[in-house]
Amino acid sequence: MTKLLMGLPLLVLAGTLAFSQQRVAPPNNAAKQPRNAVPRRVLQDAVLGFYVSQFQQQAEVSPEVFAKILPFLQQFVQDRFEISQRRTRALNQLRQGIQRGSSDDDLKRLIHDFDTADADFQSNQEKFLSNVDPLLDARQQAKLRVFQVMADNRMRQILTSVQNPNRGGQ
Repeated sequence: MTKLLMGLPLLVLAGTLAFSQQRVAPPNNAAKQPRNAVPRRVLQDAVLGFYVSQFQQQAEVSPEVFAKILPFLQQFVQDRFEISQRRTRALNQLRQGIQRGSSDDDLKRLIHDFDTADADFQSNQEKFLSNVDPLLDARQQAKLRVFQVMADNRMRQILTSVQNPNRGGQ
């Protein structure tokens, strides 16, 4: 039963993402995005929906406590998307710099950009936990951390399968 409850939001997420790829009008910067790219806002809403649908159950928090946590959760997901996008861009630029044989000064700047995004990613996580932990007991805090790892892994799998639909069952 728990697997069914966990799977349902994931199926909804995958369906939402797949549907949005076909139905959403192309953004103004469509030339910069791959043809099958899912708009960032759709992805962000789907991820937030997943967290909202699973957080309360997985961390075993009351509706009252969850209502206090929800604004922090929304901000966490929003900031995480911005930081992840910046981190991915920095990583891609770092790779390109290596391939182009960029100068040491250029590489140092690219390394700094990547390291800054990485630090911001960790800082966002710490900020979220420092806001939420006081609302939870030790068991709930532990469950939250396990849930976050599980959710991150599952989201990665879903996004990979949606972005690479031709890869089969991989």
